[in-house]
Parts: sequence; C-alpha cells; structure tokens
Amino acid sequence: MYRRLSGSYQATLDEKGRLHIPSILGKQLGDDATLWVSPWGNSLAAFPTPHYDHLTEQLFELRKDPANREQVSRVVENFYQGTFKNGKLLIPQELREICDSEKKIQVVGQLDHLEIWSQAVWQNRKTLQERREKSSQDDLSDLGLI
Repeated sequence: MYRRLSGSYQATLDEKGRLHIPSILGKQLGDDATLWVSPWGNSLAAFPTPHYDHLTEQLFELRKDPANREQVSRVVENFYQGTFKNGKLLIPQELREICDSEKKIQVVGQLDHLEIWSQAVWQNRKTLQERREKSSQDDLSDLGLI
C-alpha cells in the first residue's frame, strides 16, 4: 500500500512529456509504478494503481444502477495509463496540453493522488486561497478534525 501523498513541489516537464517527479514523492511511488492520469479541472490527477483500483471498484458498483452508467462511462474513459520510471512520469499524449503550456509544473499531494498543475495556474489559485485569509488550522477546525 502506498503512503499518503502530501506536500507541494516544483517540477519540470521535458520536451518528451516526461514529468520529473520530486524524489520525496518518487520514493513513495516506487520505481516502475503505474499511475492512472485523468483531467482534473484545471489540472491533471495521477492515482497510484492501488488507489485507482479502489476508485474503480466503487465505480463498478455505481455502474450497476442504470441512472449512473453514462456518468461512470465518462469518468472511466478519461483515465489514461502513465508510466513512472527513473523519477519521471510519462504524461499520456492526450493529456499533455492541459499542463504543457509551460514547462514549470507544480505537483501537489492529495493523500490518495497527485495533482499536476502548470505553475502559473497554481500560483493564481494559491493567491485566491490566500485572499480568503483562512489557514490550514482553520480548515481542519471547520472539518471537525481539531
């Protein structure tokens, strides 16, 4: 089982579409890992296989209800297999345009997956968050965790 993925790290995307994952996250993923990559709003999400498997089990159950089939189908068709090797995640060609506008990338751990942002979009998002003047401590308190 993977450790929880957390933290925010600067990374680079090379001309071949390989994302250089910071070593602290790479150690948690292990070499020769498969990640499942999908569009995620203004970013990409990359799920390690155990977390993706858990997600697909839930989707499989939801698909049994005919009312959910179309939505589940849309979700599943947007996941692409990415290979993580030698500290680099190959971003599938179909998804590169989402983060390829610049080579500077922000990789953000979200417990069970990584979010992959262009640094410009990430900085704009962070500025908006800072304007709301709430700290992580405030958020944890609002969630009832502290």
